[in-house]
Amino acid sequence: MTELRHDRVALLADLDGLRATLARAGSGARTELGLGGVLLGAGVLTELPALARELLPAGGQIAVLMDRRPMGAGNGVELKRAVRAALAGAGWVRPVELGGPEADVHADAATLADAVEQVRGADLLVTVGSGTLTDIGKFASSNLGGLPHIVVQSAASVNGFADDQSVLVVDGVKRTTPTRWPDRLIIDLDVIAAAPAEMNRAGLGDLLASYTAPADWRLAAFFGQDQSFSETIVALTRDHVDPVLDRAAGIGSGEHDALELLSAALTLSGISMGAAGRTAPGSGMEHTASHLIEMTEGHGALHGAQVGVLSVFAACLWQLVREAAHGGALERLRFPSAEEMQTRLTAAFAAADPSGAMSAECWSDYRRKLERHNAGAGALTDIAARWPQLDAELERLLAPPQRLAAALIDSGAPTHLHQLGIAPERTRWALANCHLMRDRFTVADLAFLLGLWDEDGVQRVVALAESHGCGL
Repeated sequence: MTELRHDRVALLADLDGLRATLARAGSGARTELGLGGVLLGAGVLTELPALARELLPAGGQIAVLMDRRPMGAGNGVELKRAVRAALAGAGWVRPVELGGPEADVHADAATLADAVEQVRGADLLVTVGSGTLTDIGKFASSNLGGLPHIVVQSAASVNGFADDQSVLVVDGVKRTTPTRWPDRLIIDLDVIAAAPAEMNRAGLGDLLASYTAPADWRLAAFFGQDQSFSETIVALTRDHVDPVLDRAAGIGSGEHDALELLSAALTLSGISMGAAGRTAPGSGMEHTASHLIEMTEGHGALHGAQVGVLSVFAACLWQLVREAAHGGALERLRFPSAEEMQTRLTAAFAAADPSGAMSAECWSDYRRKLERHNAGAGALTDIAARWPQLDAELERLLAPPQRLAAALIDSGAPTHLHQLGIAPERTRWALANCHLMRDRFTVADLAFLLGLWDEDGVQRVVALAESHGCGL
């Protein structure tokens, strides 16, 4: 992974150069890098009016999409008020507020339709706020014919600000949906530093998936499930995450240098997902488990905070699966029938959604993965012989679970999911059933097909995570 070893801020300042590098490296990118520009640094919010004028016709109308939660911009200034004031000289500003006074906004069908209708007629969309608000903004931009879109990032909380995909709720199930790249992304370090510390710690948690999800992506290629794996795209993030973990304590205390490292790495992670045409470079088992919790728990815990702890669980499961494979478990690979798995899936989701809509949506995705697995049985007869070569690659992609746990501890981030209000039994359920949610092959799928992912297997992973300081 040497193609993209450059200064991370310089990479973001020269997106044309990054596009050329991806092309020269034969990265396997599915989509061209469509992010129009990134401004990262202290005080860069002052450039917003000039960016708006670049994208806005004379006398045009600007829709400012936001929720109702006050947000700091540094020096005692409220972010959304500052954005509207700055844009007043560039065009006619029309606020678009989503959600109620509690500012709990979800990217469900009703909210998406409301956002599109309220933004309709504007000549420029400016989204101010969280990852969910940005997902809604990207959806509205896409649905309104490629409406020019500027994102003002309010915290370094997730990696989804910089890609062309949105996590939307479909029949109660979180689904990643193609939408549209932002035309400009503004990451003002004064704004990031003014955000609640738990938001930026959540960004660190989201970034920890960079140490587990790429291994899932490579595993999917090995099992004939997804041949899109690209070392160059993985390197776009992974070459820049170690320094972030080294400065984990500074993220928790709000140091500008540490937050710049975090913000840049999260942005590069988002770009990698956009270039891959899928979230696989930064989303694997840890995200499917997190999505199941979010779909059923009905609370507002930070996504990245959940992902951070669940990345430790995923790293622990990878450790156990690799040990089992070395001990001959691959000779016992299962090929379950569709009838068996549909029954199992329906039972797993029945309590969460008695209507059956959730299980039907999950089955529509899972069955495709199962069909590919069973159809490829003949090609998998020699996986035990081929495994050592893959395992050497996995060694480079993965990190020890204690490395990830230490970063959470050093930053002051939650290390146990109950600290986020998540009941232990709900976490156990999500871990046990996360492989049933998506058409994506992860280490949880392999653990299940090897007979390792039962109640005892979940408990072994929980106990291993606890030994490193993380847990339920």
